[in-house]
Amino acid sequence: MTQQSRIPAPLAAAILALGLTACGGDGITNVSLGGTISGLTQTGLVLNDGVTNLTIAANATSFTFPRRLNEGSTYFVFVAQQPALQTCSIANNGGVVGNSDIKNVAVTCVPNNTLGGTVGNLRGTGLVLVNGPDRVTVAPPSVAGNDASFVFPTRVASGANYGVTILTQPTGQTCAVANGVGTMGSTDVSNVRVTCQ
Repeated sequence: MTQQSRIPAPLAAAILALGLTACGGDGITNVSLGGTISGLTQTGLVLNDGVTNLTIAANATSFTFPRRLNEGSTYFVFVAQQPALQTCSIANNGGVVGNSDIKNVAVTCVPNNTLGGTVGNLRGTGLVLVNGPDRVTVAPPSVAGNDASFVFPTRVASGANYGVTILTQPTGQTCAVANGVGTMGSTDVSNVRVTCQ
């Protein structure tokens, strides 16, 4: 009869614990992946973490993916679907998972629609147009007699009101605005007309 050797219970427990540590049992921490959202006013935004699609509601200010990640793994968040009438971009969207929840992924959404138009007979410099706090300086065209064009730097959300006025008249001229007031639809506005005398 063969005699079986037995490992003392305390030694067996120590070996088991050492084996689990070698396999990463003690070094893995499940963490959540999420962040903040700014400027989202429309539905349809879908974020993805490489595995899971996460649909974001309009006017949401934060998000957290349901799937938890292991310490030491990599993560990458991207826009799987843009919302209606907006474009969203992501900062801090990738990295290596540490031992605490990831909360610094930042999603920023802006309207798609631009507000602009043309200026006729502009010869002087210094013409400044405003739409609320947004402003644009319009220079005379490079070819005399042509129209000058302009687009405000800040995009306007669909359904928002706009009102283009003159903040500063150009040197030696007086200009007036037509088609400067309205409500932004689903396409760019490019028919604001400024005429200078």
